[in-house]
Amino acid sequence: MNSARRPPEVTLPHGGRLRGTWSGDVRVFRGVRYARAPIGELRFEAPVAEPPWRGLRQATAFGPAFLQWPRDADAASGPLGSEDALSLNIWASEVPPGAHLPVMVWVHGGGYFRGAASNPLYDGASFARQGLVFVSIQYRLGVDGFAHLPPAPANRGLLDQLAALHWVQDFICSWGGDPGQVTVFGQSAGAGALVCLMGMPASHGLFHRAILQSPSIACQDIDEATAACKAIAALAGIAPTREAMAAAPNGSLLQAVHRLASDARLRKAHGLNSRNFFPLRPVIDGQWLQAPPLDALAREWQAHRTSLQILVGHNAEEMRLYHVPDGALERLTQADLEDFVRDAGLAMPGGTESPAAQLCALQSRYYYGDPARRLAELATAHRGSTHRYLFAWRSPQYRGQLGAAHGVELPFVFEGLQTAMGREFTGNAAPRELAHQMHKAWGRFAREGNPGWPAHTSERPWLQIFDSPSGNVTPPPQGQKSLMSI
Repeated sequence: MNSARRPPEVTLPHGGRLRGTWSGDVRVFRGVRYARAPIGELRFEAPVAEPPWRGLRQATAFGPAFLQWPRDADAASGPLGSEDALSLNIWASEVPPGAHLPVMVWVHGGGYFRGAASNPLYDGASFARQGLVFVSIQYRLGVDGFAHLPPAPANRGLLDQLAALHWVQDFICSWGGDPGQVTVFGQSAGAGALVCLMGMPASHGLFHRAILQSPSIACQDIDEATAACKAIAALAGIAPTREAMAAAPNGSLLQAVHRLASDARLRKAHGLNSRNFFPLRPVIDGQWLQAPPLDALAREWQAHRTSLQILVGHNAEEMRLYHVPDGALERLTQADLEDFVRDAGLAMPGGTESPAAQLCALQSRYYYGDPARRLAELATAHRGSTHRYLFAWRSPQYRGQLGAAHGVELPFVFEGLQTAMGREFTGNAAPRELAHQMHKAWGRFAREGNPGWPAHTSERPWLQIFDSPSGNVTPPPQGQKSLMSI
């Protein structure tokens, strides 16, 4: 029906125009630049805002993902993406002039070295139909975004996200969005990056609510970041300097990061601490990140009482995503468990489960469960509004072993069960009603600050469980409720 309609256009405050496309009744603008391409003399520098322009620009195709190596280690196609990738995408319904709709800004995950806002799973049209303006952003990944290369500014990928959020403040009104009602949300590294931003004074006023799915908040100190750069450089056959990294073929750097991310024993051989599951993380550099994220957040909220509203949660069996598909769960040993316990500063777990099962459960709590809980407690202590959830629906994939693994909630949140990634996570018979309920809850939180269940307080630490559309699979602990039981 919309094929005969005139393509949607918007005019930005500086006079430049953008032309998008239709997705049913939703306007879609793809590949909108928010910063100049970080190439040449701008590589390894802080982002530079895209200058104003006159005339019409097409916004009909996604910009490329940032450079990354394919997940398949045997891929012969070489690197994916491009360095010229600092763009964002916008979904918005038609609105009358002067509209002030709440805004959602999506930050994808991927361990700080892979992922793309253009993934079909992250389509924002259904959120737009809930009365929201939906934005997804691309940012620098891997060496370009997160390698510590003095004198280059650290945490360039985080600075890109700040730049994108400034763009939203300046221009989202052109789509009927309200810059005073911005909800940021992300998953895994995307959520961890947002926690980092929350502790930065530079983020004040850029967002007002945050949805944090399985927040991965582990950061590197300077020594760990230096060791990671040395490991990447050694595998690429270059010196661990900014100049050498800039001159190296992109493929060699991307392959080095991919190899380190895929092989725990290789990381150990290059002196990387096993508590960091991936080789590159945000760096506590003393300027942008002055302390570990929760410490920085506590300082900020002690100095400025927060009015930030937070929805935070995790999945029941997070690490199965990393240990099940490639059979690693069957190869983990007592030595692997002991290495992680030592490096993470934890106590050795008891019980009769295998070392592999114990390590999987311990890492699930360490990387995702405990950060989600601590964030909720911290926000509650500083009078922020907090809602918690646990995603416990067990995927039947990999002969039922995948379970409630990391990322399995994504097709439910985006109501994208039929996308390729959705089917990869959930199979072909996932409960649509559960997806509908989660999708609506996320949209309601972005509009109202309340997803539809009681807030988490110190007196009543409510944990909302998403498990089955037909009711509880197992009775939840006291004070907790299943989604479908309320």
